Amino acid sequence: MPTNITGNSLALERGIEGISHLNRNNGDYDLWPERRSLPPPSQGVKAHLAELLNTPDTARYLYAVLQPTITNPELLLPAKFHAILAKALKDLRTTAAKKDESSRTINRAVRLLNEEVGLRELAQMYRSALYQG
Repeated sequence: MPTNITGNSLALERGIEGISHLNRNNGDYDLWPERRSLPPPSQGVKAHLAELLNTPDTARYLYAVLQPTITNPELLLPAKFHAILAKALKDLRTTAAKKDESSRTINRAVRLLNEEVGLRELAQMYRSALYQG
């Protein structure tokens, strides 16, 4: 027997169908949180009940210890990460142009980074194709 919860003329049997900001001043940036103050997507807010009910175990301890710490939160922004990745590739290519004893390792790093950049561009192309329909 489905329940029909209605409050303030908001029917909850269908869920949220859309979000509109028509009645707000979108140009007023005091309404929006700062990007740097938002937690990274991989570090969501922990449910307090889950923390109380779940006992600590080895897997959880290993996950907490091995999770990398983010020293520069700007790297989580895709444009900034792509720019730093391109700069690293350019620096590696410059270093690989010098023929020395470590050039083989540096050339391998350049090939791997080239492949990584290519895969990211391919993923971005597929993502934009999905958004366009």
